[in-house]
Amino acid sequence: MNRLIYLAIMMILFTTIGCKKDQYYLYNDVARLQFGPDVSRIYKSDYNLADTLKTSTFYYESDQVLLDTVWFDIYAIGGPTVADRPFKLEQDLLAGADNAVAGTHYKSFDDPAILKNYVIKAGEVHAFVPVILMRDPSLKTRTVTLKFNIVANDQFQLGETSNLWRKVVFTDRLSQPIIWNATISRYYLGDYSVVKHAFMIETTGQKFDQAFITKIYSEFAPMSYWVGVLKTNLIDYNKLHPNDPLKDEFGQLVIFP
Repeated sequence: MNRLIYLAIMMILFTTIGCKKDQYYLYNDVARLQFGPDVSRIYKSDYNLADTLKTSTFYYESDQVLLDTVWFDIYAIGGPTVADRPFKLEQDLLAGADNAVAGTHYKSFDDPAILKNYVIKAGEVHAFVPVILMRDPSLKTRTVTLKFNIVANDQFQLGETSNLWRKVVFTDRLSQPIIWNATISRYYLGDYSVVKHAFMIETTGQKFDQAFITKIYSEFAPMSYWVGVLKTNLIDYNKLHPNDPLKDEFGQLVIFP
């Protein structure tokens, strides 16, 4: 009986180990490719899916700026080689989404002019993937989504399933930065609205975009300072408009916590 119990336990352990190996793609059989976080966070498991979604807007740029580039990190599993290795990406159309259109909203991944950018260089296992966004007039009234996947080719098989795709959501309108999340809303800036966001920009001269909010949020003092400035600006605005206090596009009074 003890021997049967021992064999059963060993079979469970081998199965579990095998599943974990499959799950995390700890392969050394062939070269595989997958997206990942910034190189400074590659060994921090909390950041494995940190960059799956990025947002962008042309709103802050002058009318002369017609292109923008969003960058993602990609990694080759299995070690470097002595030759460059091209990789392939393709768009994944999402049901129910306003999908970006190749050649209209972004440079197609098979555009000969940019194919040279999709390469893991000789001696390297990491590369930056540029996604080139195009400022089409339709973005003045639309926010489009571009999801794209890694495609296996003669150089690379696929890595972890959860890291085979990335997504960009972009527009030419003022839009909510990703970092303006539930925590930011609850303790610092309140609920997001375009009217509030525009007010913040106009009265401070700061963009309050992803980069700026990330910077001031990383330390308590700068965040508290800017929240204080915003509250003062809102009080001043409402004093000047006693019969018409600032309301957002939903008809709600603009407030800061």
